[in-house]
This record gives sequence, structure tokens and C-alpha cells, in this order.
Amino acid sequence: MKKIYRIFLTFPLLPLLGAFAGSSSKLLVRQSTVDESSKYVLPVGSPNFYHGQSKASVTFDQHSVLLDGKRIMFFSGEFHPFRLPAPELWRDVLEKFKAAGFNGVSVYWHWGLSAPNAKEVRFTEHNDLQKFYQIAKEVGILVIVRPGPYVNAETAGGGIPGWATNAAGLARSNATDYRDAWHPYILEFAKQTAPYQYPAGPVIAVQAENEFATSAQAKKPGLDEHMQDIIDTLRDGGITKVPTIHNDKQPQGQYSAAGLGKVDLYGWDGYPLGFDCDNPSRWLELSTQFDNNHQRWNPAEPLALFEWQGGAFSYWSGPGYEECYKLINEQFANVYYKNNYAAGVSLQNLYMTYGGTNWGNMHTHTIYSSYDYGAAIREDRTLSPKLDEIKLQAYFLHASRDYLLVGRIGNGTVGQGSAYSDSTDIYTTHLNSPSSGANFYIVRQVTNTKLTNTDFTLRVNTTLEGTITIPKAKSLTLAGRESKIVVTNYPFGSSRVQYSTAEASVMTWATFDKIDTLVLYALAGQPVEVAIENNSPSTRVTFLGSPGITAEVGRKTVTLSGSPSGLTIADFGGKRIILADKKTAGSFWAPRLAVNGFGRTHYDLTTDVPSILVKGPYLLRRAAARGSILDLTGDLNSTTIVDVFAPSKYTGFTWNKEPIRVTRTELGSLRGTVSFSSALSAAQIPVLSKLNWKCTDSLPELAPEFDDSKWVLADKTSTLRPHKPTAGKNILYTSEYGFHAGQWIWRGHFTGSASGVQLSIQGGFSFGYTAFINGHFLGSGQGSSHSQQGVDILSPIFNFTAGHLVAGDNVLTVIHDSTGMNQNFQIDDEVKTPRGIRGYQLFSDDNKDFTQWRLAGNIGGENAPDKVRGPYNEGGWWFERVGAHLPGYDASAWKSCSPYQGIAKPGVTVYRTTFDLNFPAGSDIPLAFDFSLDNVTPHRVLIYVNGWQFGRFLSSLGPQTSYPIPEGILNHHGKNEILVSLWALGEQGAKLTKFDLNKRATISSSKAATVKIVPAPGWKELRGRIGET
Repeated sequence: MKKIYRIFLTFPLLPLLGAFAGSSSKLLVRQSTVDESSKYVLPVGSPNFYHGQSKASVTFDQHSVLLDGKRIMFFSGEFHPFRLPAPELWRDVLEKFKAAGFNGVSVYWHWGLSAPNAKEVRFTEHNDLQKFYQIAKEVGILVIVRPGPYVNAETAGGGIPGWATNAAGLARSNATDYRDAWHPYILEFAKQTAPYQYPAGPVIAVQAENEFATSAQAKKPGLDEHMQDIIDTLRDGGITKVPTIHNDKQPQGQYSAAGLGKVDLYGWDGYPLGFDCDNPSRWLELSTQFDNNHQRWNPAEPLALFEWQGGAFSYWSGPGYEECYKLINEQFANVYYKNNYAAGVSLQNLYMTYGGTNWGNMHTHTIYSSYDYGAAIREDRTLSPKLDEIKLQAYFLHASRDYLLVGRIGNGTVGQGSAYSDSTDIYTTHLNSPSSGANFYIVRQVTNTKLTNTDFTLRVNTTLEGTITIPKAKSLTLAGRESKIVVTNYPFGSSRVQYSTAEASVMTWATFDKIDTLVLYALAGQPVEVAIENNSPSTRVTFLGSPGITAEVGRKTVTLSGSPSGLTIADFGGKRIILADKKTAGSFWAPRLAVNGFGRTHYDLTTDVPSILVKGPYLLRRAAARGSILDLTGDLNSTTIVDVFAPSKYTGFTWNKEPIRVTRTELGSLRGTVSFSSALSAAQIPVLSKLNWKCTDSLPELAPEFDDSKWVLADKTSTLRPHKPTAGKNILYTSEYGFHAGQWIWRGHFTGSASGVQLSIQGGFSFGYTAFINGHFLGSGQGSSHSQQGVDILSPIFNFTAGHLVAGDNVLTVIHDSTGMNQNFQIDDEVKTPRGIRGYQLFSDDNKDFTQWRLAGNIGGENAPDKVRGPYNEGGWWFERVGAHLPGYDASAWKSCSPYQGIAKPGVTVYRTTFDLNFPAGSDIPLAFDFSLDNVTPHRVLIYVNGWQFGRFLSSLGPQTSYPIPEGILNHHGKNEILVSLWALGEQGAKLTKFDLNKRATISSSKAATVKIVPAPGWKELRGRIGET
């Protein structure tokens, strides 16, 4: 994922996204059907994966990737397993991917989470590579894995661990100390991944680095060597059976040409609408330059878009993810993804398709706890309407094998390039497959600013009639921001569509009982005209289902016309045409029937594999044949009538192993009613305000007698970082002392008189701090979002009064948090930006200084004892150090009080409670903690659930107010221990005006997860032998 700086969010995005904007029809070259293999450049040391030159199971040529010699459309979604730290739910997400037509998943792996220190690399728990690969293998979904070592991804450090930021060498270069840091991680990653390379496993490619620049482009030495070193290390670790890839941040040819760092398969990223969620209706124009860039940089390789916009991130104080969804919604998917197909893309990965959560301080400082991303599958794993749009496209592409061999015949509009319509509002791209003569016409509005309907006709080529204008009656319609794929000469089974004006023309097809069955759809109310080749003028057409479609039987075709509403079926001449309105089409699922083994067919979503059509359920995960019975596995959100279209040999079906009473309908489907259990809706959740809460102060450090002698002495006087202190003799950067995430406490000691202090405190955008002198409140402050002033460092001056100071040792206490480490997108060591006190000056008449500084961070620092929740989960506040957030902590001595009452002074108070859940078996009921924004009494809240930090709420900054907690972190079948910390920033204190637990959805689910709670150590294991510090 690329970083977009604040200037671009105010929306001159064109300087960055120039390759993606505009609608020029000038193309230097076009998609070619001529053999371009002679132009392929073999990378240094590559085993060679070029089709026709290699015996590898994974190969590619200019058209597509091939598995065991068969072409595939790699239709992929991005998912980061570490953002869903309940591994049993990984299967749930991947099954939803595959059900919606994704045959691939792309995953980042996070170096910092996998390597808590320079001596350890752990691929366990939520970083368990092999567990993820095995689940993907079982589900039957192909994997591109992207281990970095730098990944960006809006994560802490972009994946670079905090401990690696103490090295002097330039990060993301061939500096020796940086190589010493990353090399063990990449080598072990490769060794763990090697056994799961296709065909033994699902991995078909490995990415080296991320959106990286060549030395020439960045004007920085050592980058090419660094890239080559990563590739060589991957190969040394056993990655020899699948190609390496690179995702250029823009189509600039980085690592596509001969030389060090060149990868096997080059591609690029694209975020054509940027991240302007503040303006969700504002669209940039579509580009026609994708194919031009492809032919310029790597014509011998397939067009690969390794990250394409599937949503957008939101930021502190931003509009929130509902607005991001509106920006990148199903209309966006309809128009922008079809523009990719017009360019001939055969590898497309949508970033993100499931976003997840930035739990445990893993986000970078620009964004917050949610990583929902406005994705097709939301943070709570519920399905959005956008997934239906994507599903329809994916089904079409897998069913259209000719698409993978197309060349572009022409494109343009009236007065520019090749005009296929007389309407000046219509832009058309014509693709042709030389193997079958199939034509694909991708039609869209000339400008995205046109929001009204456009009626038009289209000139197309057909086998039977040559060039004709369609439709022959009425017209086609684009409903504002809409795109269509019109096909001609389109084969399905042994039949052929002469032309079709439906939206994507085809959803999918299958052959049942030697009857070629084709599913077409269009927006409700839009007329369609479909001509099917048919050699008998005496053919009789039988209609079933909804009225509104008529037939005209000609000498060589049967033409169907009308406006689909619901489902209409036309049977004639050994063919069955199913016409649906788009909403009805979206309720269909097209599972391939389960096959034995884990060969290529297990991953195959083409029409070569026997399939069925199932209409109705919220989700259909999979289908298998057992004699005359079809075993369906899926989810419901209500009692549902399920229709199954399948060969006649199947006479019944089960739903999640339960037999369903079925009838054979006039449509030919097997129909049964699947009941939604009333027990699910009756599942009870607690009212948090009625629970018994315990609380205690979490700033014992303010007491005069507090002893910090066992804390880390912050006595460094120099740093290797390029970011030097602004004042003061000691380096007060947390990472210099082994503390890299969360929140910290500094205690500066001085003796004698002083009139005040100036501090420069750096914690990232929207961070917070509070300062005290000898327990007396001095003040608090908060930074701001990068979309606003972008304040990540505050420099307050505090004046002391006589009542503040004591004879002897005076203590300045500063508490502050971090909103996450900076990333390193520009290869400029931004990742080393400090967290802590950037500078300080004590004001005194005799120039006295602090005698010492002490620092408290997370228990164990880089050697934290919690190997499950990992290195970023905890910070250094008292309640974290003593483990009050952990299961099993004894809070019986705490007093009874409630976060709804709050506190009447500045500081940190923690509240703890427990509750039980007992959800029915077969349920999926995602829950969320909900808050309300409060600018009057600003406060900051951490949410700990059974020891996992799963949210950071900023009452006066927002925007996040709802925090979904995945099952497995929240125990749906037993006890839960909840802790919230309330940090009041002002003298008036603070309270929670709203704090509720709510259901996000109630689903009758077939998900395989049976976990009560993710196994993780509690207080006894992690703190039982550690005293308070």
C-alpha cells in the first residue's frame, strides 16, 4: 500500500497519479497477439518461469499466468492475517473470498511482528506462515505472499521493527547493518514458505520489497543491490519453484529492465481515487494508458496490477470508513475494474478485500485502530454490496477463457480514436480473441462527471452478420457511473452468443444434462437484447419465471429482448438462458463442486470444473456431490428460500449437513426453505453499564514516595539517527532504550530551584501527553491529523510556582503515547523519527539541569514475555506493567466505580469488569464496543479484551467510535475480562458518555471456527513472578 502525503489528500492527486488520470485515446502500441517472448529479460539468477522456456509448474507469458500449462485469470484480494489475530477465522475469510470468485489472495507478512528483537524470528500464532498456507491449500485459494522486509501497509514502521531503527545505515538500502537486521527474517521466511510452493502448496509467487525504487530513479546508491540481495536470499531459502514479483508504486518500470534487482514478473499498483474520503462523490477520470505502460515496460509479461484500489484508508479526525466505502463503492468497482479489463489485465489484486484491525499498536501514526478500509468484506467480516458486484465480475472472467488471449482492435469515442457509437458521451474499447473470434466491448461514459443516463447504440462485429448496430430495437443505457461489457461471438459450452447487450453480458455459464446454461443480467428497468445462435427457424422458445422477456426466432438466431425483473428462463434448442435483474443475479452463487486432492483443479474456478448455481443464501461457502444429493455449506441472515440449478441426477440437497425438504420447481430448480433459528436472534449480550466495575488510579508515579530506581536509566548522550535532539544533554528517545510501542512514562529528576521547563514531545500525529511536577498537573496536549496541521511534536513551556517544588529531589513526570511508528515510503529514514522527548530545557537561575531521567516502557522491552500477543500489544503504563489487563489478574482490592462516573481530575484511571457470553452453536454474531465523541472533556481510552489491546479511542479527535472485536479475542462461549483505561486530559477530568456492547450482525454460520478463545498466556504466566515496577 502506498503512502499519500497530506498535500495529495487535499486533491491535486494528478502529480502522483498522472498515469491514471485523463481519457486520452493516444496509445503508442496496443495489446498484441503477436508472440512477444523474445523481448523477455531473464533476471539475474532466476530459474526461469517463462512459458515455453521452463518446466516449472508456475509459468507465464505475455497473456497470463499458467498453472501446469493451463491459463488462469488470477483474481485476488488483499488480506493481512496479522490484522485478524484469531487464526481460526482465517478460513472464514478465505472461504468468503473463494465463494465470491477470488481464486487468489495476496498477503503481507510483517517483519516487526515476526522478529521482536535482533535474535529472534518467530512465525507462530498470528504470524504462523505455514498455518496460513495450509488453510489456503485446504480452501483451494492461490497465494501471493509479500514479506517485505519493508511492506508499508499503514503499519508501524511499514514492517521495519523498532529495534532496527537504531542502526546507522539507511533503511531499505544495502547498508551492512540494515542487511544484518533483515536477512535472518527473509531467510527464515523463505525456508518456511518453500514447502508450500505450487504444486505442493498454494504459493504461486513471492514479492521482493514493496513499491521500491531503483537507484537511478531515487538517486540513491545501493538500492538495486539491496533488491537483488533480497531475491538471492529468497532463492537461498528455497524459493526456486515460483517467480518473484515487484509492485511498482506507479508504472515507471522499476525492476522491469535488465540488471540487478530485476524480478521475474513486473507489475504495478494503482489507487485512482487516492484516499479522498472527505469527498466520496468526486471521481477522477479513467486512464487509457494502462496497456501503453504495459507494452512499454514488459510486453513479454502479462499485465499485472498487484495492488489495485479496493477501498481507502481513513485517518485521525478524518471522515471515517463509511465515507471511504462511499468513495470506493460498488459503482467504483463497476466502472474502474472494467477499465482494467479493457487494458487486458490478467492478474488483479484488490487492496483491501478484507482489512481487519490495527490491534495492539500496530498502526502507523497516520491512521487509527480500524483498518476496515471500506473493503468488500467489512472489518467485522460481514459482506457488503460491493462484494456482489465483484463476484459478478469474477464469475464472468473465470467463465470467459477467451479473455486471456485478447488483443485490442480499437478504442475511442466520436472524434478520438475508434468510435463504436455515435454518442459523444460513450467511450468503447474493443478486444478480440483470435482463437475463437469472441469480442469484448467495454463501454463507459467519456467522463466520470456525467451522472445522468446515456442512451446509445453500438457497432459490433459478429460472425453471422458481420458489422451490425445493436440493439436492433430500442437502445443500450448507461446509468450514470456505470460500465458494460458487451460480447459478441461468445462461446458457452457448444453454443454461442451472437451478441448481448446485458450489463456484463454474462455472469457465468455451465452445461447441465447436455443443456448449455447461460446466466445474463442487467440493472432493473434496463432493456436487454440477446441473440443466441440457433440453426432451426422452427425452434420453439419456452419461458419460465417472471414475464417481461420476449423471443423472436430467426433463421440463424433466437433473439430475446425485454427488461429483466426477478428471474426469467428461456429454453430452446438445447440451450437455457437465465435472465435476471442485477440484484437477483447478485443473490446467485456458482460454486465448483468439490474435487479430490489438492491439484490444479482444486484451485480452478473456470467452467472446466463441474459446478452448480445456487440462488438465495447470504453466503454459499462450498458444494459437494454425494450420490444424488448435493451437500451445501453456507450462511444465512434470515429464513431463506434456496434454489439449486444443477444436473437432473441431483434430487435433493442438505444445508450444513441437515437434510432440506425440496421440490422440483417449474424453473427446473431444486427448491427448499432453510430456516433461520430464532435462538440466534435471542442470543443475549450484557449491558455494560449494569455490570460490576472495579477501578484504580494508574499513576502511582505521581506519589512523592514512588521509587523509579529499577526503571531504565535514560543516559545516552548521542544517537545514530539522523533526527537529533533539539535541546538537552540526554537522548530521550524510547527506541534507544528498547521500547517501541504503546505509551510511556518519563521521570526527570532535578534539585534546587527552577522556574519552569520547556519540552518537545514527539509521539506521531494525534498523539497525547500530560505533564506533572511533583504530582501537580502542568498541562496536556494532543497532536493533530496529517489531514489537518499534521502535528506530531508539541513543545509546551510550563512555569513552576513555589507550591510546585520541594526541597531536595523534584520530579517532572511526563506521560505520553505513540500513535505508531512512521513508515519509510520515500527511503529517507523517516522510520527512525523518534518517539519520546525530542528536547528539553530546565529554566533555572543557576543553569541547573536534570540530574537523571528514568523511563518505563513495556515489560521486557524487546524481550517481552508475551510470545502470543507479540511485541506491540503493551505499553509502559502502571496497569500494563503489573498486568492488570491480563486474564486472571486479581482486582478484588480495587474500589467499586464506573467509567460512566469517570474521574474529576487529570490523569489515568483503569476500569475492569468481567462478563460471560453463551452464543448458540452455529452462530456468527460479531460484537463491537461503541463510544461517543466528546470535545468538552477530552480523553483517550485503551480497550483491552482478554489481554489484547483492541482499540484506541480519542474522544475529541475521532473519527472511530465503534470497535469490533473478533470472536476468539472476545470469548463467545465463556468468560471475558475487559479493561478500559480512561486518560483525562483536562483539569475537569472525564467520563464515558457512551460505552456499549452491540451486535453488528446475527448470522447462522457454517464457519469452521470452534475456538472459545485464542490460547494466550494470562497474568499468572506473564506477571506471576514479576513484582510491580
